[in-house]
Amino acid sequence: MTRLDDYRSALLAAFPECGDAELAAALEKGGPNFVSFIIDHGLGPLWHERMPRDEFRESRLSAEALYLAQEHALKEIDAVFQKEGIEYALIKGGASRLLLYENPAIRACFDLDVLVCPADRVRAASVLVAAGFSASPTAKSISRELVLSRGAVDVDLHWGLLREGRLRHDPTDEMLGRRRREHNIWILNPEDSLLVLLVHPAFAKHLSGWGMGLHRVVDILEWLRTQSFDLETVRAELRQNGVCTAAWATLRWVELLTHPHALPELQQLLGDLGPGRLRRAWLEHWLCNDLPERTSDTRWVRLLGFTSFLHDTPSDALRALAGRLRAHRRSSADLEAFRELLG
Repeated sequence: MTRLDDYRSALLAAFPECGDAELAAALEKGGPNFVSFIIDHGLGPLWHERMPRDEFRESRLSAEALYLAQEHALKEIDAVFQKEGIEYALIKGGASRLLLYENPAIRACFDLDVLVCPADRVRAASVLVAAGFSASPTAKSISRELVLSRGAVDVDLHWGLLREGRLRHDPTDEMLGRRRREHNIWILNPEDSLLVLLVHPAFAKHLSGWGMGLHRVVDILEWLRTQSFDLETVRAELRQNGVCTAAWATLRWVELLTHPHALPELQQLLGDLGPGRLRRAWLEHWLCNDLPERTSDTRWVRLLGFTSFLHDTPSDALRALAGRLRAHRRSSADLEAFRELLG
């Protein structure tokens, strides 16, 4: 079996049409390490939901315990941010599980991603520190996010969706202006949520099996199956930001891993967003051979050979490189902005 076959077998639990016999056969065929592979790629709780076997029980219990702790923290964060007049939205996995899963606790989610306006970043961090969270800044990511922890709960406070320069303009303020209230929490609107689901794994996780995990693949599947959104609005936002190719690559990765369980919505999006023939062939080569994962230890090879091609034009790729350099040069100043907060 190839690694893509392993991914496909692990994802069988995401398809209701796959019965217990097919799931059991996949476990048997996968061998003694396949259960660990499933759990390590974020699907242990989902498999336990489908097949309550002892091998998956610990991952299910851990996911449910963490979910309860995170839900308690979210209610508190919502209350203190609203009291302080800080606009925010829960994004990525924490928001997806509330919308997409009948039992949100089976969607493994190891931290909470909270988006705020860039102008509110220090005030939002201060409010969380006052609520008992401890900040852990790193120069590498301080241009766009700060991790704050309290007990078992980690909060990634974002004031940018991606590394500086990845998008043609920063949509954070606009997205927060379009947010909606669901499950007593603020989340992005459907079109913005789908954009994040498609673009963030490409640039931040490089579509590598381990880095992206398979739970994010299931999120995209469930979103296309169950959620309503305006397709033309999503297309327009992707074009405006020069990331149609990144969205296409994410969808193509999902298609590869879910074969032969094709979704019509997936096919339509792929056709609308595809890059030119040569770029498509190059990216197909990387994805079909799992090269983003296999080059994870040689970061610059992956950045130059794969990630740079996820931008729609060479100027977009150059802008991303320039943004990366600017963020690196500015890291000391960005840390200084939190100096009083961090003591």
